[in-house]
Amino acid sequence: MKTLISRIKRDERGSTLIEFAILAPVIIGMFFGVVQVGMSMQSYNAMRGAASDTARYAVIEYMKENEVTDAALKTQAETIAKAAPYMLGSNVIATVTPVASPRVSGTFEKTLTITYTPPSVLPLFDYTSSELTFSRPIFLIDE
Repeated sequence: MKTLISRIKRDERGSTLIEFAILAPVIIGMFFGVVQVGMSMQSYNAMRGAASDTARYAVIEYMKENEVTDAALKTQAETIAKAAPYMLGSNVIATVTPVASPRVSGTFEKTLTITYTPPSVLPLFDYTSSELTFSRPIFLIDE
């Protein structure tokens, strides 16, 4: 009996499996966390790109002497954000607010704000992605 117990104490064949079973949930959780952070960073960059494209659209329309309403800019921003290459999805919200006193004389200033909540990829944890917000000014020449 003593030889059996001492042989079991020295046997290390199953130790790798037990160590993996202990560490696997931690490693998998860290992997999903890195993916979640990467998705949030990509979403923020997509919001910046969509805001820039919307500002470019507004400036071009004003240069063509087409007046664009705040509602049209909001719709354009959401359409750009949902389409390729940004693909932000349906929970993107854009708001356009005119600034009462513009910082640059002779211009109309509007503030475009885009908010988005990235989807959660952490299925094992009760985690809700934080809402991302990006704002930028749009300056249009007052003619």
